[in-house]
Amino acid sequence: MGGLFGVGGAVVATPVLTSVFGTTQVVAQGLSLALALPSTAVTLATYGFHQHVEWSMGIPLAVGGLLSISWGVKLAHAMPEKMLRSLFCGFLVICALMLGFKI
Repeated sequence: MGGLFGVGGAVVATPVLTSVFGTTQVVAQGLSLALALPSTAVTLATYGFHQHVEWSMGIPLAVGGLLSISWGVKLAHAMPEKMLRSLFCGFLVICALMLGFKI
C-alpha cells in the first residue's frame, strides 16, 4: 500500500483492527503505527533510491511530525472512544476529498 498509494498499513489496519478484531481505537492506532514503520522505511528507501523524494520538504515535515507525536498520543488517550473514531473517519474522508479534487 505504501509503495503504490503513499500510505502505509495504518490506513487499512486501523479499521480492520477495530471492526474485525474488536480493539479500541487507541490500541488500533498504536498497532497500526507499529505496523507502518517497517514498510514506511522500505518505501522511503525505494522512492529515495529512484530520486522521487523531495528531501528539502520531507525532512522538515518529518521533524515536525516527530515533535508533535507525544502531544497527539496524549490527546488520543484523553478523548472518548467514539469521538476519536469519528475524527479518524473524518480525517480519511477529508484526505479522500482533497485527493479527489486535487486541493
